[in-house]
Amino acid sequence: MDRTPDGGRAVMGAVGTCLFRSCIGVLGVCLVLVTAFWIWAATAPGRNEDKARADMRAAADVHKERLARAAADGRLTDAELAAEFPRGGPSRGLLAVERKADSVRLTVGVTGTGPGFLLASATYVDGCYVFDVTPERGGGARVTARESSARTCVGLTRVALPTPTATPSAER
Repeated sequence: MDRTPDGGRAVMGAVGTCLFRSCIGVLGVCLVLVTAFWIWAATAPGRNEDKARADMRAAADVHKERLARAAADGRLTDAELAAEFPRGGPSRGLLAVERKADSVRLTVGVTGTGPGFLLASATYVDGCYVFDVTPERGGGARVTARESSARTCVGLTRVALPTPTATPSAER
């Protein structure tokens, strides 16, 4: 036991209580941080999938605009489709083409990419879109796009469209 300068005894309980309360406070802060990290980690896959779905919808909008430009001359050729949906592209060549007298219906597999989590480098989402392309009489084209069920794209096979060729070079 320690003695005070006047000869009395010092009480160590106050210092021990302060130290105990500090440890409890630090443990409480650590518990809050661990809980917050756990909630963030548990909800990350959903957030990443939402971002991948948004990317997929944006890709469908880009396809819609490009199809409208390609059909602006009044027709949509296989070469234009092959350029828009290459075999090695995000659609992986999964495409069904239905030609009618004045329109073309395309069923396409579209992929969206979102951020990864922990060890995964990215989150991928596959979707199925149906594009209806109708050339207008005065020029231009009307293109509608709608997301379809996954069952619609299950039966799709890779369509053998002609590979877009570069302009021929002059002979030597």
